[in-house]
This record gives sequence, structure tokens and C-alpha cells, in this order.
Amino acid sequence: MKKVFTTSILLTVVGLAFIGCSKSKDLYDPERPQQDAQELYAKNFLAYVGGTINKDVDWGFHKTSKASTRASDATITHDTDYSVQYDIQYMNKVKSYFPEGGQTPDTDVTSWEFYNDLDVVLLALIYSNTTANDEVWLYYYDPATEKPEQAKRYQLIDNIQTELASCYQKQIVDGIWQDPSPTDGYGVWAAGVQKIQTRVFRIKMDSSYRFGLYVTNKDTGKSYYTNTNLNSNKSEFSGAVVGKDRETKDELQNSYVFGLSDDGKPGCEMIFTVLKNGPQVASTPVPVLQWHRIIAEDLNVHDMDGDKTEDDTDFDFNDIVLDVALVDGGAKCILQAAGATLKIRINNNNDLEVHKLFKVEQSVMVNTNATKKGLRGADNLPPVEFDITGSFSDVRDIPIHVERNKGSNVWVELKAPPGEAASKICVTSDFVWPDERESLKAKYPGFINYVKDNLNVDSWWKNWK
Repeated sequence: MKKVFTTSILLTVVGLAFIGCSKSKDLYDPERPQQDAQELYAKNFLAYVGGTINKDVDWGFHKTSKASTRASDATITHDTDYSVQYDIQYMNKVKSYFPEGGQTPDTDVTSWEFYNDLDVVLLALIYSNTTANDEVWLYYYDPATEKPEQAKRYQLIDNIQTELASCYQKQIVDGIWQDPSPTDGYGVWAAGVQKIQTRVFRIKMDSSYRFGLYVTNKDTGKSYYTNTNLNSNKSEFSGAVVGKDRETKDELQNSYVFGLSDDGKPGCEMIFTVLKNGPQVASTPVPVLQWHRIIAEDLNVHDMDGDKTEDDTDFDFNDIVLDVALVDGGAKCILQAAGATLKIRINNNNDLEVHKLFKVEQSVMVNTNATKKGLRGADNLPPVEFDITGSFSDVRDIPIHVERNKGSNVWVELKAPPGEAASKICVTSDFVWPDERESLKAKYPGFINYVKDNLNVDSWWKNWK
């Protein structure tokens, strides 16, 4: 294998000297009215950025909507007529790549899947040589939102032993068409066959989908995929591909030809062809997700100089650093850092509190180089991956809350209202977040021009100190 908000809330502070923006004391006065707290945060943020925010600034969330929903299901039909023919020259070429009972000489043979660059893929079974009761399946998935293991599946053939004659027929020398046996294999060509004619599976699916085939041996219950990585034993031979984008092999009518084993051994018990209006080949695909990085402040207000008034804070925006990719039904998340000492939770779920996810005490700041400032920190902890469910049209919609006061169980949402003070900002996943007590605008001087003039909207963080 995208989502949207309002005003940031900030709560008050007693007259103490505090240490940095992420921190070791209760910084909220739970008695301060919420509206007053919002105004306080806005006041401090405005002071931080120089007094003005451009009305068009949307804090990086302008490109985070989920892509429009694609067709969820493929449409597969099987032609009733035998419209495609293959002659002996074609089959002899296929045989040279798939020797009967042996490993294909191709050195790059495993983990193949395909993507369709046209509306319809035409797929035909052109060879079978098996005594097993085999099923043949198509699987397909959206690599932007799904992994191969989440693919949808469609049965093409229930049992090769009983259905082969409905998949293709062969022509004998005297011109009489006869039904094949599942175990005919290459032997039929030595016995005088000049052509075979086939029925065609027509597969219509979104052009961005990946797809492949697999054979399930009914006798053993094992499945063998064109993508060997999906086999229960990844070392077992499964599929091999030759065809149009492979050098010196374009003589196969600009089509793809691939074989499948049904027993984990090198011989290809079934061979299919994808006709020349068909797909491109892709090896070992990785889901392509649209990742966004959310950086946020926990709304602390600091009295840095001890004069009992709230100061311009350091605004390091590392209290939570969260990577998000929207998928159907929710989002995939990777928690990268947590520079807060107040609780921060994701998607209104107490089990998704950042310290709990990192398995550290609430006073510990994670992956923000806090120890360099003499603060309690844990660096180089691995990111934490998890999924959330919900109907998110934009990354901005994913709720992130901070506990207003330690132990209060009063939660305040971090927000990003366009043109107003923001407590969360969206950047790309290559963004390097500031260390503890390192001001965002000091690390990235372009931030102020972005906020005041809406300049370098997608690149203010590309040049940094």
C-alpha cells in the first residue's frame, strides 16, 4: 500500500521556571477556562512566528487526502469460443524456456506479479502436464493500500482434471479438433499437433492493481504462486516468466508466458500466456503507500525566565512525530518520536498513548536527543508500527490528543486550522525533526517565510541548519 481541522488549545502555567518544550512538570492550570487556554496558545504561537499567519497556510495538509476509491473488484469472464491459436513454432519456443520436467534456463524466475496497463488482460492456459487435482486462482490487490497477503482472489479453474477441455482444445494433423487430456503436455506436439486453440479469460481491473496466479494442489492442500515470496516455503520453485520486456525473448508474440509448479519442483505443470495487449511484469512488488509525517506540540506554555508570564516557547514540534498513510478503513501509522512528558494519545485510544507504545515511563522523551540537554531520554528506540481504523478523508482528521494535566483524564486535541495557530504540522517523511529545546524556526529558517508569506509551501524544511 489520504485526511483534515481547527484551533489549537493551550492551557496555562503557574509561575515557575520550566525547562524546554516537552517537559518535566505539570504545565497546565486545570482551572483556566478552555477558551482562555486557546487564546493563550494562539498568542504565544503568533509571537513565535512574528505576529502574522498567511490566510492560505494550511500547515502542509493540502496534499494529504486519500486517493479516490478504485474499483474494488475485478471482473473476470471466460470466452465461450476458442478464438486464439498457437502453432508449433510458438510452442517449440515456449518449450525452450520451459523444458519438460526441468528448471527454466532463465536466471531470474521467481516472485513475479503483473500490473495492467490496459483496460482488459487476456489470459490463456496453453499447457498442462499434471495428474494432480489442481485449482487455479487469480489474486489481485491495490499496492497503494494493500500487501499481497491481503489480495482478493478469484478461482479460474476448479479442477484441471475435469475442466481442461473447457480451457483449450488441440488440432490433430488431419484437421480434426480433439479435446486434450490434462497429462498431454508437450507430448502432443511430438504426436503431430500443428496448433492448439484456446478460450480466453478476460480480466478487467483497475490499471494500478498488481496481480498474479497460483495453483492449489487439492491432494496436498499446498499452493504455489507466481510470486514465490507468497509460498509457505519460499525456497520451493513455483513460477517463471518469459516475455515481452525480457531481452531476446520478444519472439514470443510480444506476450508474457509463465509457468507454475504444483509440487514445488522445477518442472512447470501449467503454462499460461498473457496476450500482447496484456500487462507489464513487476518483480517482488512493495506496497506503495503515500506517507505523511505529522509533527506536533503538546501545548505546553513555558515561563522560561521565571517572571510569572508565559514566554515565547521553543516550539521544537517533536512532542509527537507520527508517520501516517491512509488506507481503506483507516490508516497505517509509524510512531517515530515522542518528546513530551504529558500523555499524548492517537485516535482516542488510551492504548495508543505514545509512551505506552514506546514502553517507557511518561517522564522519558524518546528519539529527541533529550539526554544532550540533561533531560530523561531514550534514543535510538525502533519506530512503532500500528494500524488504526476510522473514516478519514484527510490525514488532518486523525485525532491526536494531549492530557490537559497529569492524571486529569481531560484530553485536548492538537489541531491545524488553516490560517491560524497550529499545534500540528504535516511534512514529508524525510523531514528531520528538531532535538529537544531546538526551535523549529532556528533549525528551519524558511519556516517563518512559509507562515507569513506562504512561500516554499512544500519545501521550507529542505534546507536546514
